[in-house]
Amino acid sequence: MGQKIEIAEPSELFKPFIQYYKYVETDLKGIFKIVPITNVEMYFNFTQLKLISPEYYNLDFPRIHLAGVHLYDQSAYSNMLGTERNGGFCIVFRPRGFYNLFRIKSSDFSKYCIMGDSVFKKDIDDLWEQLNVCNNINTMKELFEKYFSRVAKEYSIGLDLLDHIVSKMDKTNGMSRVSQLCEIYNITPRSLERHFMEEIGIPAKEMLQIFRINRAIRMLAEEPNANLAGISYLCGYFDQSHFIKDIRKIAGISPVQLQGIETSKEAVHNRLFIKV
Repeated sequence: MGQKIEIAEPSELFKPFIQYYKYVETDLKGIFKIVPITNVEMYFNFTQLKLISPEYYNLDFPRIHLAGVHLYDQSAYSNMLGTERNGGFCIVFRPRGFYNLFRIKSSDFSKYCIMGDSVFKKDIDDLWEQLNVCNNINTMKELFEKYFSRVAKEYSIGLDLLDHIVSKMDKTNGMSRVSQLCEIYNITPRSLERHFMEEIGIPAKEMLQIFRINRAIRMLAEEPNANLAGISYLCGYFDQSHFIKDIRKIAGISPVQLQGIETSKEAVHNRLFIKV
């Protein structure tokens, strides 16, 4: 699997909204199961692909698409067909970043991927054309930030409570408990759930599960000789049969089949795609 991933940090103006930018070049082709992640992402696709999640969406050849936060066990697939130029440019948003920048709640399209031109003006295709002739992530970042600079200046704010809570979930690999988060951030469980459902679209407990399952899959891929019971325990599972069942449901293959699959060194910055 040939793959190159470059990462760029946002400028100070865009830091309240965007976690990082990502440029991917890859020769992946075929149908891949997509493992859910915890961020809203905006893709400028330089390759032909189809995106499918039964009962939720079916997108054919999007040039630009938005990927909302999916349910923990939601099945989603990418059929990568390829072009002369494969890969794409991706904007990875903070938990409240997409809303704070565009005044559209992430919960409005959680569980969905949607076409970019259904959200933005048609002239965003001009931005795609400019990005498509670039192969330098810093130039891509500059083009994106120039295009949306007026919006960023209008809504410029600092990080809020939800950003800090999700960052804590990330740092603990999803091993925090909801009760612990409520105590740390002085918020009631009811208020925490309301914020997550209204602003992100999934419960806080489900977000923690997504962090844990991504850690588990990466550990399996990176440690082909590791003990399954040990990995399941480190990822918060005390019942190995439950761990095996969840991995099979999310990844489409068993933990044993996952052990040793090829991943890039920069996989921590990328969605996991598992060949069907």
